[in-house]
Amino acid sequence: CNEENVRVLRDFRKHCDILISVGDCATMGGLPAMRNNIPLKECVTEAYLNGPTVYNPKKIVPNDRELPLLLDRVYPCHEVVKMDYHLPGCPPSADTLWAALTALLSGKPVQLPYELLKYD
Repeated sequence: CNEENVRVLRDFRKHCDILISVGDCATMGGLPAMRNNIPLKECVTEAYLNGPTVYNPKKIVPNDRELPLLLDRVYPCHEVVKMDYHLPGCPPSADTLWAALTALLSGKPVQLPYELLKYD
């Protein structure tokens, strides 16, 4: 959702043999992507100035060079760099993580049965 996230993700891709997106935010944008249908300026105004629980008497919107710039929308990881595997869930179950990692460490293909991916 910001320039630093993109920089770190590109750096990971450059230095990792295998890159896995873990969780719904990484695989599809998750809850943060709900802002994608609202202009960024409107989101920032609501968050820092006009939200029902906002207390900001000086009406200051954070604007420091040290803060990473927000992107126009939230992107899932695979729209920024090539991802090798996707583990959905919020969060993925421990069994899903275990199955993926043990397969990779033993040199086997990652095959996740439906039971590890369903959320009923």
